[in-house]
Amino acid sequence: MKKSESLPFTLEQDAVADWLSRLDVKDSIASGATLYAALKKIPHIRFGDKDLLAVLDTLTPSVLHISDNLIASLLPSIIAEGSVNPKSRKLARLSSQLLRSHCLAYCHASTAQSLNEKRKAHAIFTAMQIAGLTMRTNTLFSERNSSTLWQKTGKLYRIARNEQLIPISLSSKIPAFKVHKSISSVLKRNLLFALFDPYPAPAQRIIAYFDLADRIADLVAFEKSLNPSYNFYWDGCDKTLHQDIPDIPGENGLIFNTEEVAQHLSGLAPEMEGQDDLYFTLRQKISGYQDILDSVILSKPTAYCYTVGMTAISERLKHLERIFKIHRLSGPMDKAEALSKMELIPMESEFKMLSPRQLHLSQESGKSIKVEWINIQQTKFTQYLLGHAKNERLTAGQPIFLYNQQEIPCIGIIRKTIKSSSPIQQMLIETLPGEANSVQFRIQTTTIEALLVDSPSKTETVLLPPGKYSTGDELVRVEQLDKRYYLNKLIEAGEHFMHYRIVSD
Repeated sequence: MKKSESLPFTLEQDAVADWLSRLDVKDSIASGATLYAALKKIPHIRFGDKDLLAVLDTLTPSVLHISDNLIASLLPSIIAEGSVNPKSRKLARLSSQLLRSHCLAYCHASTAQSLNEKRKAHAIFTAMQIAGLTMRTNTLFSERNSSTLWQKTGKLYRIARNEQLIPISLSSKIPAFKVHKSISSVLKRNLLFALFDPYPAPAQRIIAYFDLADRIADLVAFEKSLNPSYNFYWDGCDKTLHQDIPDIPGENGLIFNTEEVAQHLSGLAPEMEGQDDLYFTLRQKISGYQDILDSVILSKPTAYCYTVGMTAISERLKHLERIFKIHRLSGPMDKAEALSKMELIPMESEFKMLSPRQLHLSQESGKSIKVEWINIQQTKFTQYLLGHAKNERLTAGQPIFLYNQQEIPCIGIIRKTIKSSSPIQQMLIETLPGEANSVQFRIQTTTIEALLVDSPSKTETVLLPPGKYSTGDELVRVEQLDKRYYLNKLIEAGEHFMHYRIVSD
């Protein structure tokens, strides 16, 4: 354990204030790096009877000021280029890590220092406030949000609930903290911003979404009963928020209702959706996709084969590509480049809900692969489909691959599953525009299977298996070593995949 003497100041408010006065506030980079080095040590020190919370309160205005200055210095280039400039990534991470370390220091003070009720509530409240600012900063810079901060947030909320700190009214002199008056209100803001998931949005819109979550957080209601249309579930530890609520929620989990939030967002829709294409998607997610589900076109469904999960989709794409090559070598085909022209045996005219069947491939006599079938209905929103499958294992957030003999194969994401007493599971699928290919990439020292998607807009995106990636990471294509890609902007961070926009050299 490191002693307090390893810090550049002693753990007294006057000593900290004196140390801060000697920092060069005009040089945010140097002062930010100095502050970050000190903050990293705090959770590991023995502070005895020193008042760590008072020390952190003294540091907070400087930490927020320096972080804000770093963000402000980077925003013009992010706005102009749509993502963080490669030369600025270290600076962006400094801003984020400065906030994250300060948050962890407050978490440490909340649990390791003996505090009365009011001061412990203040420590937890401030830790959650800074956790929210860290989320906003990471989203601006296309960095995945910290699972550690989510776990710490869950632990602090349980402490606050068990020690009856939730009802305590709180206030702060920090301008960024004044909107909220309770621990519960700040947690709702953080959960709501996480639900907004605004990674694809431009920087100005990300900031606007955080401000919106700040203003309307108290419209979120924590509940014990279930409303499947507007309920989400957080298990109190994981960073992922689920629409698939477990039959028996964990004792530490939170069910929260977003019906009033959805109504508020709907009122803003006429103005917002004219200037922001992403607002529709955000609003649908909060409302349980009700507008889209209500728009299902009542027509005869189309049968598709489907595969779920990154590994399984990658294997299926490679399998279909082998079939395509066999066709190409066997003789000329019309528009042979389309995977949809591969000759699978004709599918049944009407979809029958059966256990997994065998789909025989005419060019591989005696061989077959197991496939599962899904019934697809169109909605009035072309990128969304309603699926019906006999599979209770499908969950929201999973990637899904759809293909049949008539249509071009497509990749989609299961956005919502609909529970019923029927053995047939319904799910809403959002399709990704473009053609997907299974590709092996080397990232640092690891080789991974990924899904490379060429979109009609000529931009390329990639779905990676869950892992620790950062914008700017280099992807080397294994079968084409001179082809290098770089992670440019995070589009979606899920528990089943990571979706990035990429650029090539």
